[in-house]
Amino acid sequence: MISLLKTLRGACLGVIAALALSATAMAAATPPEQVIKDATTTIQTDITRNVAKYQADKSSFYKMVDTEIVPHFDTTYIAKVILGTHLKEASPEQVTQFEAAFKDMLVHSYADKLLQYYDSVSVDVKPGRIASDGKRATVDTTLIRKDGQPPIAVQFSMRDDNGEWKIWDIKAENISLVLNFRTQIDGEIKKSSIASVIQRLDSGQIQADVDHDGTASKKQ
Repeated sequence: MISLLKTLRGACLGVIAALALSATAMAAATPPEQVIKDATTTIQTDITRNVAKYQADKSSFYKMVDTEIVPHFDTTYIAKVILGTHLKEASPEQVTQFEAAFKDMLVHSYADKLLQYYDSVSVDVKPGRIASDGKRATVDTTLIRKDGQPPIAVQFSMRDDNGEWKIWDIKAENISLVLNFRTQIDGEIKKSSIASVIQRLDSGQIQADVDHDGTASKKQ
C-alpha cells in the first residue's frame, strides 16, 4: 500500500508541475487536460535547462516558482477555503495577509522537493471533465515513478477564473492537500487567533509537512 508520505510527496510534484504555464496557455478555451500536459513539459524542460543554476542558488529557483508557477494557483480562493468558518472572523486585510503567507509557505515547502524529484516521475493525463456550468473541471492523472514504485493517482480540481483554468486543490489517492491543511489551520486558529497564525505562517513556524507522516502538520 502506498504510504501517505509517498502519496503526498508524489502529489507535490504534480501540484507544482501543473502550474508552470503562460497565461495564454491557461485560457479556459484550452481543454483542462491539455493545460496539465503542457505544464508538465514546461516545468521539466525549465528545470533540466537550469538545474545547476538552481542547485547553486536556491533563491533563483524560489523566484522562478513564485513568478512562473504560483500565479497559476487560485490562491485567493484557496485561502478562503482553508480559513473556512474563520473567514467571517477575518478582516479583508487579514485575508490578504493570510493568502500571502500561505503562498510563501507553499513555495518553500515544495520547491526543494520539486528540484530533487522533477525527473523521477512521468505523468499520464486522462481526459478532463468539465462541470455543466463550464466553471469547474477535474483532471485525473497517474504519476508513474521511474524507481518502479507503485503509481500514484492524482486528481486536479480546477476552476475558471476570468478565462483561465486555475488549480485550487489536488487529491492524491483521494487525500485533499487543501482540506488537509484547512484542518491544521482550524486547530491553530482555535488555539490562538488568526493574527497569530498569520505571523507564525510568515515566520515559518507553521508549514505543510510532507516529511514525516505525509499529512500537513505543525513545524515544531
